[in-house]
Amino acid sequence: MRAHQAFVAGDLFMVEKMISDLSQDIRVSIAEDSSVPRNVRSNVVTGLETYLMNEKDDLDLRIYSTISVLEEQINDTNIPQHARTRLFEFIRDLEGIVRNWENKAK
Repeated sequence: MRAHQAFVAGDLFMVEKMISDLSQDIRVSIAEDSSVPRNVRSNVVTGLETYLMNEKDDLDLRIYSTISVLEEQINDTNIPQHARTRLFEFIRDLEGIVRNWENKAK
């Protein structure tokens, strides 16, 4: 049992590292891009801080809540195409993280 717990804890550390790296990528690509409307940048940062980086909640809830925020921003009519594409890529990456995590939990 302890070996399994250590394996899960090690996996969780790696997942948290991936999430932290992805969060930083999102900040650089979206939040620091002045061509992206201010409201979109603000909403993305708020979503990252409120949901994705909140380690008190379950991983899947954090990721799916963040995805919901990102999807709302994709629908903003003023968002540049390159930023919309990056948001789609981030959503894909987040879905991959949670899918891998769920498969390891089985």
